[in-house]
Amino acid sequence: MNRYGYLRRIRARGSRSGTAPASSRGRLDLARLRELWGRASFAVLDFETTGLDSRADRICEIGALRLSETGVEAASLDLLVNPGLPIRPEASRVSGITDEMVRNARPVEDALPELLAFLGDSVIVAHNASFDLGFLKAAAERAGLPAPANPVADTRDLAREAFPGLPSYALQNLARSFGLSPGNAHRACDDARTCARLLALCVQAAPAAAVGSGTESPPTP
Repeated sequence: MNRYGYLRRIRARGSRSGTAPASSRGRLDLARLRELWGRASFAVLDFETTGLDSRADRICEIGALRLSETGVEAASLDLLVNPGLPIRPEASRVSGITDEMVRNARPVEDALPELLAFLGDSVIVAHNASFDLGFLKAAAERAGLPAPANPVADTRDLAREAFPGLPSYALQNLARSFGLSPGNAHRACDDARTCARLLALCVQAAPAAAVGSGTESPPTP
């Protein structure tokens, strides 16, 4: 299976694998997101993992960005962490992260306090948030820490609302649709930056805009 196919499986199966997904309670729709834009802070989160199952697999890379109230990147967190178990070959092919790269990194549980402090009380933003939040919840439980109860903005759901009718809402496909540079795609911090740019596009989109309709154009990021 090619790397993009595997990535689609990861993101699609995130709501079915391992720890039950975070509840949809607290998820922001587009109207609520726009109400908070300019008033709240946002923290964009992305993980690379050893596989699909948050009970059996672990986080091996943390990427997080703190955004200002206007969506400008104010701080970043970019950490390789030791998952304590081998990275599945198919996952390694997607991200390029190898067991050797994380061998001397600190354990993911030791990095969690730093991540949780970084997230603070911001709105957590992620693409297919159930996947990342499922891994975050499982890691917090293993470390004896409370999982964050922050409000959540899922850019996959927001993009579906802001730009209906697109053929795919996978993060890299959306990046191609809107001409967003993916950086080093499938690495946590660069994927978080793509997610942050997508968040801004969703906020700026005209109500009920349909990409490709011939009547609306996506805003310039």
